[in-house]
Parts: sequence; structure tokens; C-alpha cells
Amino acid sequence: METTGRWTRGAVLLALWALAMVLVFRVQIFSGFALGFGDRADGIIEISILEHWRNVLTGHGVWNQPLYFHPHGGTLGYNDGYLLYGLIYSFWRIWFDPFLSDTLNIATFRTIGFFAAYALVARTLRWEWTVAAMVALLFTISNNLVVQGGHVQVASIALLPLVALLVIEAARAELAGHRSKARLLGAGCAALLAAWLLTAYYMAWFTLFFALLLVLCWLWAQGRAAPRTAWDLIRAHIGTLAICGAVFVVLTLPFLSVYLPKARETGGHGYVLSYTVTLFDPVNTGPGNLAWGWISRIVHGLFSPEFVRRFLAGEHQSGFPLLLFALTMLAAHRVLRRPGQTQAMRIFAIALLVGWVLTLRFWIVSPWILVHWLVPGASGLRVVLRYQLFLVLPVLLLVAGVYRAQFAAWLRSAPHLAGLAALLLVVEQINLNPPVKLDRTTNLTALESLPAPPPGCTSFYVVTARQNEPQQFDAKIAALYPHNVDAMYLAQRWRVPTINGFSTFNPPGWNFADSFAADYDARVAAYAQAYRIAGLCRLDARDAYPWRRIDTQKR
Repeated sequence: METTGRWTRGAVLLALWALAMVLVFRVQIFSGFALGFGDRADGIIEISILEHWRNVLTGHGVWNQPLYFHPHGGTLGYNDGYLLYGLIYSFWRIWFDPFLSDTLNIATFRTIGFFAAYALVARTLRWEWTVAAMVALLFTISNNLVVQGGHVQVASIALLPLVALLVIEAARAELAGHRSKARLLGAGCAALLAAWLLTAYYMAWFTLFFALLLVLCWLWAQGRAAPRTAWDLIRAHIGTLAICGAVFVVLTLPFLSVYLPKARETGGHGYVLSYTVTLFDPVNTGPGNLAWGWISRIVHGLFSPEFVRRFLAGEHQSGFPLLLFALTMLAAHRVLRRPGQTQAMRIFAIALLVGWVLTLRFWIVSPWILVHWLVPGASGLRVVLRYQLFLVLPVLLLVAGVYRAQFAAWLRSAPHLAGLAALLLVVEQINLNPPVKLDRTTNLTALESLPAPPPGCTSFYVVTARQNEPQQFDAKIAALYPHNVDAMYLAQRWRVPTINGFSTFNPPGWNFADSFAADYDARVAAYAQAYRIAGLCRLDARDAYPWRRIDTQKR
């Protein structure tokens, strides 16, 4: 009977995983994988960095030096590092092209997130397997994670349940006296966090920030006894804490060696008030949400297109569907106001709410400014709104922890109510307009057909890598992205460095916007002379022979 039960659970879990994959990747699947997350700009930048890691793994690259922004060093530090993405992507590249491999990489992370969330709830927290399955499904298909899926960094949130699992299991092992097991699990968690920082900084930093909030809330809950209690706890477990901390510090050194110099060079991000959370953003699902998109459409209709673009669209569409949001607020109220809740649940709920409130914007003021200036690493963030993406799993855990007994009771006595509740929670997560705009066939046809640089070309720059391309951006974006991101991709493909490139921050001397301007070649020549670049070649796909050697000697 027990074996039959396990087989049934396994079958249900696999069916829910398949459902999650179809819901998240349905556009890709129904297009024959001709489309992928992202767009013509950021999507190709990401694939270029993934190709960099493939070159590193095959012995054709230096780990911190992608082949763009030549001849500057440490150029990985101008963007997210994508380390873990690059490892999985390189596996898929054994069989598939870059654009399909990119989609499969994201699908792999979604799969990791699904099964890690299930393991966290069912095995580590030891809650009902049906509740664990629902958490895993909702975590994977979450509306805001799909809407913001064009920013592929957010897919790394799949690592959060794995980090939580390792922390909890390590703590249990330590308290049970199994020190070796605790240290192994803790060191594994430290290694994962260090790799996550070098993969997608936002989500890794938010994880550490939430851990800090949990610690502070725990100290607050101890009252006057907090200093003594904390010291006794540290002293009792100093060995394990020291080992895990040392592993984290050592393995974070590569991340610091890449990003600290660039932070000093660029000054990092200033405090950007417009990217904090407005009072509508916690429920801003975007107009494409199946259940609640009509609210966004009505709100959009009340304001000018410019206001919508600045305060309601884009990154602001990171909120929660109304039913889940309401359950979250009710669950937090029950935990904080009603007796019978464990201290751990109270601390968790307080940390969740405090962190969320810190991101809010009240007219021209946001408490996040305190975080920006006081918490290490916060100045590396620009889009504070993405904290709502991080909150998906904490929100689901809070709701599940409070209502799991009710759900289990419905399953026993009123399965139709349990089924209806589950269906509503799933349906309200579906978004009809996912950001799947990266055309695999068009990009492969354009970029893979270009001839490689001729002998003697030890670096290159791009005027245009495409003969005829329809306008996809406004004039400002079109002047910055197309030729620069194509150059990044081609540099990794040919393993020849390019002076082009584009990122949030660009290196000193970068002046390669508007490649069709009359002075573009003159700007390139001045740059090449300033940096003494020899062997520079020019690529213009419109010419019958697209390559031309450039004389960079001063006259």
C-alpha cells in the first residue's frame, strides 16, 4: 500500500511538473521553439555571456574576460556573470544551437525550482505532500516571474528553495549533534550562494537580505535577552559557523574580484526612486493576466501613455494576483494577531512584511533609501521592484503554513472545495502575454551566415551585422543596442575580441552608439588610437565584401 502511495504521488508530481512547463513555455512549445524569452537586445547579450562560459569550459576563454569591450579587462563585471546558467547552457550546447539551448537552460532552472520547492515543503518542513505539490506548481508558474521572464536573471530564484532546504537541514543536524553533516550541508549552501552571486546578483542579494531580516526579527523577538541569547548560540556552534563562513568568504572572492573594481570605476547605481514599489504594484499583475488583467487595463486607461510607461508598465508589473495577495495578508494577520502560532512562523511573517514595506514608495519618499545606504551591496541594485519576485516563495510558504490544515481537511471531507481553491490559485497565475520575443530562426539566419574575420584581424567592430532588419526599437534604443549586441555574440562565436558591447555600465572611452552616423568610423579610429589597438577590422553586412581592415596608425 505504501509503495502504491509513493507511485501515485510520483505520478501526480510529474503531471504537475509537466503542466507547469506547458504553462510557462507554451509559446515556445507551440512555436516549435522558434521563440525564446527575452528580446533582440537583452536576450542576445545574455546568450553572448553564456557562449563566453562555453568558451571557458572548452579552453578558449578567460573566465572573467568575455570578448567584448576590448581591450578593457575584467569585462564580466559590467553585467551579471551567469556562471551557473553557463554551466547548464554549455551542457545543452553539446546538441543544440545557442537560442534553443538558452530556452532549455531556463527550463532546467524552472525544473530545479519545482522539485526543490516540493522537497523543501514535503521533506524538510514535513508538511502534507499535496500542499508541497501546490507550492511547487504555483512557485514555478508565478505570474510575476513569467511577466518578468525577459530578464532571465530572475529565473535563478529557482535556487531559493534549495538554499532554504540546505540551511534548515544544516541547522537540524547541528542541533542534533551531527556536526560533520551540518558542516557539509552548510558549506554546500555557502558554495551555492557564492556561485549564485556570480550568476544573478539581484536574487542572490535579496536572499542574503531576507536572511538578515530574519536574524534581526529573531533578535527583536528575544527582547532584552537578545545579546546574551545570541552570544550563547554563537559560542555553542562557533565551529560550524566559522567553517561555513570561511567557505563563503573564500568562494566569494572571485565575485568580489570581478565586481568591486567595476563598482569603483562606475560608482554603482544611484538611488532610483522610480524603481521602488508604488502602492498599486503589489497587485500589479499586468494587463495580460488571465484573471486580473482587466484591472491593469482599466488603470492604464486612466492615465497618459507616458505615465503608464514610467509608473505602471515594465518592471512595475511584478505584483501578485489578488486572491493570493489577499490570502497573504490574511495569513500574516492570523500569525501576528492570533495565539497558537509558533515563534518561527511569527518571525518569518514579520520579516516578510518588513522587507516588503521597506520597498514601498510613498509619493516621493521610500524607506528603501535607508537600505540603499546602510546595507552592504544594496547600491548594486537599481530595480528594487524585483524584490517582489523574490517574495514569491516566502509568500507561498506563509500562506501554505497557515492554511494547510484547512486544505487537508477539505481534501478529506469536501474534495470539490479543495479542487476549486487549487484551480482558482492556478488560473490567476496564468499570463496571456509572456515576454517571448527572441526569434531563434531570424537571429540564427542573420548571425550564423556571416563570414568570420579574415586573417590578420585580431579585433573588430560592427557597423551592422544584418543586411535588412526591420525597426524593432525607438530611435534611442536602436542607436545603442543592435550592432553592439550582435558584436558581442559574434565575438564569442568567432573567438575574436570586439571593441563593441553594451551594458548598464560601459567602460571608459566607450562611444559606439549610432553606428550609421557619419562620425561613427572617426569615433572608432580615435578609440583605437587611444588604446593602441592593432589588427582592427570593420564589419558591415551591407557590403558585398563585409570585412575591411582599418589603419589605426596616427597620421
